Amino acid sequence: MFSKFIFALPNVFYTFDEIFYILNILNLLMLKFLKKSYPFNNDLMHNAKVVFFIGAAIGLFLFFFEPFNFNEFSLREKFIVSSIISLITFAVLSFSMIIIPSFFKKLFSRNTWNVLKEIIWNTWIIISLVIGYFFYFRFNSIFIIQPADVLKIILISFLAVSILVVLNRNRLVKLHLHVAVELNQKLMSKLDEENDIITIESEYKKDSLSLSAKEIILLKSAGNYVEIHYFENGKYKKHLIRTTLKSIEDLLVNYLFIFRCHRTYLINTNFIEKAEGDSQGIKLKIKGINFLVPVSRIYLNKLKEIL
Repeated sequence: MFSKFIFALPNVFYTFDEIFYILNILNLLMLKFLKKSYPFNNDLMHNAKVVFFIGAAIGLFLFFFEPFNFNEFSLREKFIVSSIISLITFAVLSFSMIIIPSFFKKLFSRNTWNVLKEIIWNTWIIISLVIGYFFYFRFNSIFIIQPADVLKIILISFLAVSILVVLNRNRLVKLHLHVAVELNQKLMSKLDEENDIITIESEYKKDSLSLSAKEIILLKSAGNYVEIHYFENGKYKKHLIRTTLKSIEDLLVNYLFIFRCHRTYLINTNFIEKAEGDSQGIKLKIKGINFLVPVSRIYLNKLKEIL
C-alpha cells in the first residue's frame, strides 16, 4: 500500500520544470498588470486640500478618540502631541504630494503613470510618515517603538496599499467602461435620430411631408397651419401644412436638437447663428431665415443649458 502511494507521488506533484514554467507565466502576468495605466492626480490644488484634511483629521482623531493610551496624558499633553503629529503628517504629505510632483513633472505624468508606480508612491508616503512618527516618539520617550515594529508597519502598509490600488483601478475601469458604453449608446442614438426620415402628416392626407429631422430649420405656427422651413440638398425651402405645432413637437420629442423656444416656434438649435437682445427680450438669428425668432422667458434657461 505504501509503495503504491510512493509511486503515485510523481503523478500528483508537478515537476520542477513545470513549477518554474507556471511561476514564470504568473510573473509575466503580474508584470503586465503592474504596467497598466493608473490615473495619477497631478492637480496640486486638490492635493493641497487633501493634505490639509488628512493632517487635521489625524490630529483630531488622536485628540478626541485617545488611541495608544492617550487617555493617560493630561489635556495639555494630548493637545501638544496631537498637534505635532498633525504637523508631521502635513509636512510629509506636502513634500510627497505637492513639492516632489511639482519639480519632477515628467516622472509624475498622467500619460506614463501605472499601477506599479502608484503602489511604490503610496508605500513611500506611508514609510515617510512612519519614520517621521517613529523619530518623534523615540526622541520624546512617549512610546517605546522598536525598529522591528516600524518594519512590520511598513510591510503591512505595503500589502494594504497594493490591494487598495488594485481594487481602486478595477473600480475605475468598470466605472469608465460603464460611462463609455452610455456615451456610445447616446452617440449612436443621436446619429440614428439625425439620419431618420420623419413624416409630418397633414389633415389633408395627400399633403404630408417626409424629410430628415436634421434638415429642419424651424417650424412656425400659423393658425391652423404650420410653416416648415427646411433644407433639401442644401437649398432652403418652405412648406405649409395643415396640422398643429404640438403634434409635430410630439413627433420630434426624441430629437434633442429640436427645441421649443416660443409658443409659436420650434427651432433646430444646430442652425442658431447668434442671439440678439433688446427691450422686448431675446431673439435668435437662424441660418437661412430672414427674420428673428423670439425666445420666451420661460424657455430661456433651458436654451442656455442646450447651448
